[in-house]
Amino acid sequence: MKPLHLLIIITALMHFNVSAQWIEATGQAKIINGNITQAREDAIEQALSYVALRSGGSFSSEQQTQNGRLTQDKFSMSNQTQVSHVELLNERIEKQTLTVNLRVDIITSTDEKCHLDPLKAAILVPQAQISDRAQLRYGNLGNLQKAMSERLGFIMRNQAKASFPNVHANERLDIEQSLVDIRGYRLPSWLSEITDSQYVLLPEIIDISTDPIEASMFGLWDSYPQRQFQLRLSLYHGISGEQIWSEYYNSPALWEFEKQITVPAHSNRFWASSYGKNIDSVLMQASEDIDNVLNCRPLLGQIVSRQNNRVIINLGRNNGIKVGDSFQLVLQQNLPDRLDNMRAVAGKSRATIKIDQVTQESATAVLEGANAALNIQINDIAIKI
Repeated sequence: MKPLHLLIIITALMHFNVSAQWIEATGQAKIINGNITQAREDAIEQALSYVALRSGGSFSSEQQTQNGRLTQDKFSMSNQTQVSHVELLNERIEKQTLTVNLRVDIITSTDEKCHLDPLKAAILVPQAQISDRAQLRYGNLGNLQKAMSERLGFIMRNQAKASFPNVHANERLDIEQSLVDIRGYRLPSWLSEITDSQYVLLPEIIDISTDPIEASMFGLWDSYPQRQFQLRLSLYHGISGEQIWSEYYNSPALWEFEKQITVPAHSNRFWASSYGKNIDSVLMQASEDIDNVLNCRPLLGQIVSRQNNRVIINLGRNNGIKVGDSFQLVLQQNLPDRLDNMRAVAGKSRATIKIDQVTQESATAVLEGANAALNIQINDIAIKI
């Protein structure tokens, strides 16, 4: 029996508006009884399950019994994303283990309307970064990075339908360091674990320079200058640690303050100005864009604690979880790829849970079925069914 059955619809480009993306994936399988062909199929299937986990998929489990015996057991992951091409880059055999590297062409229809899941994902929002700190001198905006993250969190909290912010505006995060592995795990994954967030959002202020303007003979500006506002937002998945979305925003506006005046970035005066309102408009658009991204992705929780048959998952009342909700548990395994980066893959499990206690940030449940619960461990995935 294959460990995972992945349903992927392979279609040709027709008259729909579509966007394409290449994804590389790695899969492994044991060679049993010298059957290399079967091992290759299993390894490819595992690699495709990783692609589905990255791009967002839905899981289903179906069991049939007859006279008390299990006669059929189906576990499937379905993916709304279409695959137009799968290329086998290479394969190798080491110690009776076959490893394949695939290149998968993912096609997403822009006309597709995704169903809005009532559950909300927690998004970690650290302090915004800025490319050129010297640009903060205009208006003495030394605390703009912190204020920006807090403002983005405020807007997401009041507007977002698919997520809610977990704001850590006092904590600075080096964007270059965010791509470096820590103890074999990507930094976004590590950050999501310690904050119980499903995603990590990195804001970077690219440009807030003020356009040069000629002054009058008294040194005063003849008119208000134009000030740039360029922002890049990058969203990372908390389980795979990979970037799933990035957007660049460019929206200059008038800087309606005198040349030497101090304008605290946390003040109502700043946010009520033309420039502050312009930033608010950009952040509201960004919040809507993030909603559109997450609407097509299932909310993946994780087991954060287990004692005997009781488990705790990192989804709670804030995420929309209620007592009585049922979850399918999916085994997660982190495999090193050819660059020794850890890759998350999903595996079969018959275990399900029903929530009996809920707090704001977590929920607890009892594993159903002693045999099904044998392989369940911390960091395994939980998907609402």
